[in-house]
Amino acid sequence: MPQAARPIHVVLFGLGALGSLVVRCLAEGYPLIRVVAAVDHDPAKAGRRLAELYPDFAGAGEIVVRGSLAEALAAAPVPADLLYHLTESAPERIERQLLEALAAGLDVLSASEAMFHPALRHADFAARLDAAARANGVTVSGTGINPGFSFDSVPLVLARATSGVRRVTITRAIDVTGTGPGDIDHVGYALWPREFEEKIASGRIVGHMGMPESIAAIAERLGLAIDRVEEKWETEVADFPVDSGTPSLGMIEPGRVIGITQTGLGLSGDETVIRMSLIMYYDPERFGIAAADTIEIDGAHHIRASLRPAALSLFGAANVIVNATADVHGAAPGLYDMLEAPLAGERRGGFRYVLDPAADVRPGAVPLKRVPSA
Repeated sequence: MPQAARPIHVVLFGLGALGSLVVRCLAEGYPLIRVVAAVDHDPAKAGRRLAELYPDFAGAGEIVVRGSLAEALAAAPVPADLLYHLTESAPERIERQLLEALAAGLDVLSASEAMFHPALRHADFAARLDAAARANGVTVSGTGINPGFSFDSVPLVLARATSGVRRVTITRAIDVTGTGPGDIDHVGYALWPREFEEKIASGRIVGHMGMPESIAAIAERLGLAIDRVEEKWETEVADFPVDSGTPSLGMIEPGRVIGITQTGLGLSGDETVIRMSLIMYYDPERFGIAAADTIEIDGAHHIRASLRPAALSLFGAANVIVNATADVHGAAPGLYDMLEAPLAGERRGGFRYVLDPAADVRPGAVPLKRVPSA
């Protein structure tokens, strides 16, 4: 009989808004993933027991949150296999963190938007990570909801049912209430409109960071010819206070940005081949916007699909990351493209079904027996 697989031992690096939701996700029951260490630079968290911060997480054990990765690994009860990187997005701010984890012999799964397809705009950064991962025999990758799911993985799965694709249009409308400080900093929520425009023009804010990467990935996979990606932003304000759902912003005063529509175009000459729109609002339904992911593929078989409500941004990203754990841990050393992962993902419960040899098979009934995954 096959033996049950050993759990993957993981490190939580970053216990902010997203890190906390990864813990919530793990608490739902992942027997093949075991947290063995946790890191956060926040003095309010470092030194405290994980069980104190997350009393409902049965997997917290006796783990103490440490202020550095080296301390966390030294205190881990067993060697760690993989690190969930859940801190920031910009390559220049995360490279040292990633390289430290790779040098420690850990696979790395990052939530940074820049890690989904880093070679496109950050070729040197990607090359350094790939070299470090290969040198240490480990894997590094990144994923999330967008990029990683709504703007790329889901459309590409749908496109498997058609051919002769000519055009792809994706619209994602989401509620950003509760978004963490890291996203607020680079997306530009709650600024005055003029301040938003000035910071977009100067590059101090970039909106959603992964849209060009998703457009390039779609074009590469579907064989669509484009020569450039262009982006534009539109903002919305309200004449009443809007609750941000985050302590750092609180109530957003009237006149500040409470909604951003970011559009990315994959162009061939003057023709739009791929169009992606991300509509990000606090409490969007209050403004007549339904939260939904809508995908339209113009090909031999015209496909139009919608996810209602839209995949949750933060909790959705947490689930995508956790469910990619085995994919990254089992991949070859180096920088790994999550679009190469198996379509159906890993068996989450660590088991498979076979016919139950002790039961009678009859028309209309298939008796099953659960056995461990090999």
